[in-house]
Amino acid sequence: MHKTDSGFYVIDVLPLHNSSKRPFHLEKRMKSKKSFSSYGHEKLLQYGPYDAQIKREAILEQRRLKLARQYLHVKDVLIKQHQRALRDSSAKRSHIQQTLRLAEKNRNTILQRLVEQCAQEVARCKEVARQQQLKNQEEIDRRRANLERRQKATAARRAKLLTVPKSRIFSNEMAIPPTREEAAVIIQNHWRYRQLSKAIKTYRSFGISVHVTENLSFQDTVRLLQKPAVIQATGKLLQKARKVSPLTCGANKYKNLSRVFLSAYMIVSHTNEILADIGHYERKLFTSAKVMLRELEQWFNEFSNDEPNKIHINHLLSFLSAWDTYYKDFDNWKSKDSEELASNLIAHYAELEKLWNTVKTQANAETEWRMNIVQQQEVIRSKIRNLGGDEAISKLERSLRRLKEKLPNESGDETDTSDSVAGVNNEREAEEIKEQESSTPPRQKFVPSPLVTKVSNLTQNSSQSMPKSSSYFAFSPSTSPLGSPSEPSTNSDLHRIMQSLGHDGVGLTNEQLAHEIIIDPEFELQPPKRTELEERVRSMATKAFFDSARADFEKGKYDVWIPNLLSDIKQRLVDLVPPTSPLQSSINEILDIDLIKQQTKVGVYNIRNCIVYITNTMLQICAPVRDEQIQELKGLKDLAEIFKRLLEILDQMRLDLANYRVKAFRSYLKEHAVDYERRKFDQALKSNRLSLDRAKAWLTPTIDSLLRTVAERNPENVYLPQHKHNHGIKFDQVYNEALVSFIFQQSIIDKNSCPETFLLDVERLWNFQNEGQAITIVAALLMLTKNVASSQANFSFDDDNLPKLKDTLFVLLLDGDTTIDNLTAEILNYLPSSLSPETQSLVKSMVSKTLSQSDKVFSLLSRRIQSVVKQHLQTGQFPKKETLAQYGVLTVARELEQLSKKICVLGRYNREVYASWYDTVIKEYLNETREANKKKRQATKRKLNMKIVGEKRKDQ
Repeated sequence: MHKTDSGFYVIDVLPLHNSSKRPFHLEKRMKSKKSFSSYGHEKLLQYGPYDAQIKREAILEQRRLKLARQYLHVKDVLIKQHQRALRDSSAKRSHIQQTLRLAEKNRNTILQRLVEQCAQEVARCKEVARQQQLKNQEEIDRRRANLERRQKATAARRAKLLTVPKSRIFSNEMAIPPTREEAAVIIQNHWRYRQLSKAIKTYRSFGISVHVTENLSFQDTVRLLQKPAVIQATGKLLQKARKVSPLTCGANKYKNLSRVFLSAYMIVSHTNEILADIGHYERKLFTSAKVMLRELEQWFNEFSNDEPNKIHINHLLSFLSAWDTYYKDFDNWKSKDSEELASNLIAHYAELEKLWNTVKTQANAETEWRMNIVQQQEVIRSKIRNLGGDEAISKLERSLRRLKEKLPNESGDETDTSDSVAGVNNEREAEEIKEQESSTPPRQKFVPSPLVTKVSNLTQNSSQSMPKSSSYFAFSPSTSPLGSPSEPSTNSDLHRIMQSLGHDGVGLTNEQLAHEIIIDPEFELQPPKRTELEERVRSMATKAFFDSARADFEKGKYDVWIPNLLSDIKQRLVDLVPPTSPLQSSINEILDIDLIKQQTKVGVYNIRNCIVYITNTMLQICAPVRDEQIQELKGLKDLAEIFKRLLEILDQMRLDLANYRVKAFRSYLKEHAVDYERRKFDQALKSNRLSLDRAKAWLTPTIDSLLRTVAERNPENVYLPQHKHNHGIKFDQVYNEALVSFIFQQSIIDKNSCPETFLLDVERLWNFQNEGQAITIVAALLMLTKNVASSQANFSFDDDNLPKLKDTLFVLLLDGDTTIDNLTAEILNYLPSSLSPETQSLVKSMVSKTLSQSDKVFSLLSRRIQSVVKQHLQTGQFPKKETLAQYGVLTVARELEQLSKKICVLGRYNREVYASWYDTVIKEYLNETREANKKKRQATKRKLNMKIVGEKRKDQ
């Protein structure tokens, strides 16, 4: 190291340089080479094996360590796998145990329910047995008391006889006074004899007998028998004779018995004038009248005032038996005669209708013709009803319907029933559905027969399973008691309407169909809906069927298919026309299947002419909308395709006519539907097929909620006059609250949770629930969209696009394949494209939260929508736009109003039908609550008194 002139020190680093040594393993290897070269081959042989041994041991040690590590790893994996298997097994065991416990709980619940039901049934049977035992005991006591009374009377008579000397017992002067009962019987018989004797004397004073009437002329006989005094005396005679006879007392009461009885003299004495055409009924009537008058005169001859209290009961019974026989024969003859008279009156009625149809186009028809014709028709209708009753009126209305279909109006179509002079009486309008007879007018409306295909329900939902609406009515349609007790004709009328609508093909009972027609103003019978698999199978089967028929037609084998196909078509055509119409006669004559079989077998049948006749017949009876389809058949050459389309169009025609009947008789059904459903439900309750358990469980939470609200508004429990009855709760309010809460509940509505009073509306309520949720979701999403859009500074908010977004969201919600991403993407399309990823993610999360119905905004809007529907139910008016805007649901006002109207229609109709049962349930629960509160207050008061007494004792 030396110092330079500039003052720096310089160090020489060369001496400090030292070469680095080799690594130890290389050094060792190099040493081995050196020793090998230095010491020769002997030294290499001396130390080589030792080094190899060391290497070998090192390698083996490494392998042992590696194997040990692998072993530990495998062991650790096996232990973890074993632990995981144990956890899975434990979870499965726990799940199985939980399932078993749940099954056991359900089993116990079912057993408990069965035990309760059996206990109730046993209790009811015991009560019935007890009541029967009490009745039997009362009867036994009554008989015992009667026997004891008679024994006492017998003992009194015996004691009295014992005091009388034997010498006086058989003397004529001996008279034992009768008992009170015996004296009453003697007096009654004597009084009846006197009354009968008086009636016979009065009747015979007119000198009426077969011999007298035979000698009188027809007109004199009529004048004699039509005297009011004679008619009155005859009636009293027949009544007294019936009362005197103990064996015939209580027999059927006859109508117009005096006139019917006196007619026997006319029939026997002037047979030719009364019975113009002697037939079986006339001969039988003449014989019975002659026998009755002979028995009457024999009884009169035996009856004498010289024998007091001698009524000659045997002759009286013979006369009464002959009188009953004569009345029945007379009634049968009169019914036959009344039918002919009714037919003549119906023909007269039809002529008046034709007359009106002829003159109604005149300028002065309303003033000069209409009133006179109406009055005459009303008189004729009254006479027809008196002659044949409801059956004759039904015949009149069928004839009137035929006539109106034949009479053309100004446009050339059928005459509108509203343009008729008198029209069809609403009371019997249902008869038009049962049978409508017609000839061959350009357009005829006939009763459709049931559709061929059966389906289980009207609609099927792919998104989730919906239980069918079950009916609590288990009556057969043919025996369903319809109509009110005060209107005996309503039962058969309403039943005929239901049967004639041809609704068998849509899987609805009479009760369900009537209910749907009343509730849904737009209700129409629809073709059966099938699943995709059912439709595919049906299409394949239909194609295979007609392909096979087509192949045989090409080979000329018509006899294999034509008779069966034409038989099917004939049956469908016959089902569409009345049984006694000329058109049905024509169908039966031309489509004679037996003759067709013979002609096709020998190859002489002209199938093309037959198809032309069928299509022309269908054009006469189909709706105008089907004309084009039927006309297209004339241009087809493929015979198999023609038959296929014929069958399809015939099915459509049935449905068209059924829907026409639904619309025509909706107004009639409205008049009787409430009483009808009310009576059916009452019958179901009385027969124990239904109870009100679910209805009570449905109403009681609402009652409790309203009671809590009332208590919160009056915390000091101040007495209020309006709370004197029912705690100040209105029954309509309870019903409205319960109905809206039930529709907007979170759990799915099904028939197991639905109240018994809504069993016909399960599917409808389920649809209401879905619509309500969809409206709430869309309202929440639109509110979210508006909030996000308003938070963007560079984005101008446009309300005009909201309706389009709303409609799109509703469509997406109706689609079962819609996902959260689809809804989010639609909302983001409305928002500006410059949204940050964080905002887009936030929108997606909020959409997901809204759909899960856990969002507070969703809950708030749901409550507000329920408030709107409740207000509509309570007031009958849908809230104004200001209220909807305040609630934040103005954007979905149209959909909400539609839903609210449907809920109001259902709610008011259901309330009208089942109001008595609802009021009973509410009243009973309020009474139970009042008693429970009373007991609670008494218990609290007792505790307070005991506490006060205890404190006083301590002070003492």
